[in-house]
Amino acid sequence: MQAPPARPDWKDLMTFHADVPHYLCVFRAAEDITDDVIDLGHDPDFRPPAATWGICRPNIRRAVRPGSYVVFLGYFPGTRRYLMKGWLQVAESISYLKALDRFPDRPNVIIRDASTVEGSPAVSRGWKRENLRERARQQAGTEEPDFLTTINLAGRHLVQLPSDDHQIDNWKCQRMFLCRQSQLSACIAADACEREQQFSSLRGYIVASAQCDLGPQLLEWQAVAPPSLAGRPLRTPRGQHNPIRLTGADLTAILSITG
Repeated sequence: MQAPPARPDWKDLMTFHADVPHYLCVFRAAEDITDDVIDLGHDPDFRPPAATWGICRPNIRRAVRPGSYVVFLGYFPGTRRYLMKGWLQVAESISYLKALDRFPDRPNVIIRDASTVEGSPAVSRGWKRENLRERARQQAGTEEPDFLTTINLAGRHLVQLPSDDHQIDNWKCQRMFLCRQSQLSACIAADACEREQQFSSLRGYIVASAQCDLGPQLLEWQAVAPPSLAGRPLRTPRGQHNPIRLTGADLTAILSITG
């Protein structure tokens, strides 16, 4: 088994630039895992050879740049605890096709070559935008038109990872393309994905240059939180966990403890 990468000395990594953003992100942790902090969809995935991040917070994945830090917390709804997962420093944002080639077995790569998927290429997943479901059925004669369930590029036929539970219009449309409802409406009217040929160059899968996995320590967030965030609610009144932009001082305080 390949050994996990050594934890880097944070002092050797600390370079901040005003044009490189850093973020704190919260994911829902798997409560049946009691000796680590693991996202329900393994995103982020901190296993060797490098930490990766490829499903959640697509807007933040588009916003980070090489050198950006992303600090991750796991939220446990049953106990309302926030435990540190760790952090990664961004090395690159690669295409989803390159991600499939480099990390073919990772659950946070939510595409697969159809030839490798046994049985039915898709299961009924429902819709996120229910108001468009009937429009799709009237236009295509089905609630699951092919353009939503497949990606076809120069003979390569891709489908959704069977274990991925994102809705039919929340797979490539939102998690990868970040399409707005107006774009999806146009695709439904055309009965075709109008952006499919852009997929080969579409980037948004994050690969780390450095990482620190603190999950097995079950470290409480308040033991790490910088002064500006100590005691601050992480959930909104609607129960959402919005990403928080970190200042250089915030990040220095977090890394000085966790690194």
